[in-house]
Amino acid sequence: MHNITTFEVLEHTIKQISGQPTVLEALWDGDSQGWYLLFYLYTKPSHAFSKQATRHFLGEVSVSEGMGQFTNEQWAVPELAKQLGEKAIEKYNLTFYFPSPKDADNNCPKWTDRHLAIQCTDCNKLFIPTNSPYLPKDICFHCHLAQEQNEKIKKAAPCDDGIAMYLLKNNEYENIGYSTHFKDFTIAPFIAEKVKDQLTDTEISIITLNKQDIVALKEKLENVLAQKLAKYEKPKIDEQMKRLISTCKVKYKEQEYELMDKFNNDHAEIANLIANIATASKAIAADLIYQIFFKKGITYRDDTVLRFVHYVCKGITSRLAIINRYASVLTENDVLDTIKKLERIRCLTVNGEEVCITSIGRCII
Repeated sequence: MHNITTFEVLEHTIKQISGQPTVLEALWDGDSQGWYLLFYLYTKPSHAFSKQATRHFLGEVSVSEGMGQFTNEQWAVPELAKQLGEKAIEKYNLTFYFPSPKDADNNCPKWTDRHLAIQCTDCNKLFIPTNSPYLPKDICFHCHLAQEQNEKIKKAAPCDDGIAMYLLKNNEYENIGYSTHFKDFTIAPFIAEKVKDQLTDTEISIITLNKQDIVALKEKLENVLAQKLAKYEKPKIDEQMKRLISTCKVKYKEQEYELMDKFNNDHAEIANLIANIATASKAIAADLIYQIFFKKGITYRDDTVLRFVHYVCKGITSRLAIINRYASVLTENDVLDTIKKLERIRCLTVNGEEVCITSIGRCII
């Protein structure tokens, strides 16, 4: 896919297309890998006897290598698209059509399908109305999700799902895993008793595995892996399945194993065991410890304030900034009570008006 990183690249691409440019269209598309902002160009033929406009795909709007993905707290890709669109208007006297500049949304109409769309009553964006009986008809999906999230924040709904696992040394944390449920971690069965002994009723429980624990964990993982490898079978994939399944090669104790990436539970377990043994070996060699963070009594209100301080404010802000950020959702007392709670459970520190996130606060979001 052609990457459009500057106006010079865009202009060069447009010059390859015949006809008079009339509309530059920016639409989102997405898949399991993420969101893509794509440029299309509508042109009018130069000969007078045809009035049919032609739509041409130009490429993906993307920031140049080395540039930040965010500028002034705004996602850089749509900001770049708007700049390119403004320059295209000046150069070609065309219409720049970008129906969703704030949010990635693939439910916006093409330029020629605008008559099929309606305007979101919340954000005024054009979108194609849904046929789903479970979704509102008058607002876009993004605004629907925002309304649901705001309700959870207003009601301080529980937000205890999610366990994070880190390696730690000298107050430096390395994230090595996240799961909605503890049982889904590969190492869960091997440390269940340790977790049970350390788990508390406090809002945040931190389970620590020291070097002795990690050595014992590694030994258990190796024993189970040895049993799995004793029954290992090299993958056999027929021609019809090759387009759906790929394989990867992993090395363990100088022996190489080819593993399928799908539809083979034994191979998946082998891959996970080898990866977890490697992590344990790294921890032992570098004198690192494991820390696993469990939440109990954390709400969506707590979570969103922490995320605002960490991601938007880069870890430091003021009480007033938090109050202003949630003024349409929460009262001032709601915000101040939340800050007090997060300070009490050591997720924030407060010094006068200054509010900072702590390592514990970062680790639970």
